[in-house]
Amino acid sequence: MIVITGAAIIADENRAAFKPVAERQVTLSRAEPGNLAYSYYEDQMCPGRFFFYEEWRDRAAVDFHFAQDYCHEFMEAARRLAVVPPEISIREVMVKEG
Repeated sequence: MIVITGAAIIADENRAAFKPVAERQVTLSRAEPGNLAYSYYEDQMCPGRFFFYEEWRDRAAVDFHFAQDYCHEFMEAARRLAVVPPEISIREVMVKEG
């Protein structure tokens, strides 16, 4: 399984523009066949900091995801609306059965 985490700090004046873009990304990503989980949250202790958590079946699913136009649109919007460059981390994890 592949776990992707990301974070973006969005300026107050850009939050209204960011939320529908983020929600579209989550909704469309959840519909992809290799997606196991996809959520985003706003840090309650740091308003404007958004955290993304994703789980994907395998690397092929991640590659398919990153090839989607809406994914490119989301990443461009996140870079444009963020105060500093967004962070992303991709990790392969072992899932213990049973």
